[in-house]
Amino acid sequence: MSKIKYVIFDMDGVIVDSEPVIMKAALDALKSGGIPAALDDFTKFIGAGEEHFIIEPCKRAGRVDLTDEIMERMFTNFENLIADMKVFPSAKPLIEGLLKRGFILALVSSAARRKLLASLNAAGIDPDSFDVILSGSDVAEKKPSPVPYLTAAERLKADTGECLVVEDALSGVRSAKSAKMTCAAVTTSFAASELKQAGADYITDDIIEILEII
Repeated sequence: MSKIKYVIFDMDGVIVDSEPVIMKAALDALKSGGIPAALDDFTKFIGAGEEHFIIEPCKRAGRVDLTDEIMERMFTNFENLIADMKVFPSAKPLIEGLLKRGFILALVSSAARRKLLASLNAAGIDPDSFDVILSGSDVAEKKPSPVPYLTAAERLKADTGECLVVEDALSGVRSAKSAKMTCAAVTTSFAASELKQAGADYITDDIIEILEII
């Protein structure tokens, strides 16, 4: 992959696994605000932005007026619970290795910027490692739309053919391939066969192997 100059990371399932923690944070925030909810309510919103964990239950309960307050409580809970979050051990060495070799990095996620920065801090990764960080509020369309990755390329001033995306989700792989980018997928969330069918160019069980293929 000698043409690759830019490496664009997804966050959840690649660098950290924050979903169990943010879901607990949201559930506790809703309960403290008197809004009925269960973990099962969140499943359909995973990957679409954790703000929906709060917005939808508040709408259902007829308490839209509490949305901002409970959202703030969710993020505070997340920050207090972050020690429980799983950090993938190869993430930091991979990022450091790519930077040493001169690659330019970006981070693209549907998560809120506050959650992204807290997760990076917990993983011991300097946000300045990334020339571009896109959160869920920075793009009008979510994955599998190519818009998130195309927006990252535009901000990097990169040709899409020079970009390698590191993903774990089927929607993310499809987003990257729709953006005409090379995609390496890690099997933290889906089976290799599913990732291949979605269009991944490279599939690995450990993202540190990207240093060997790039």
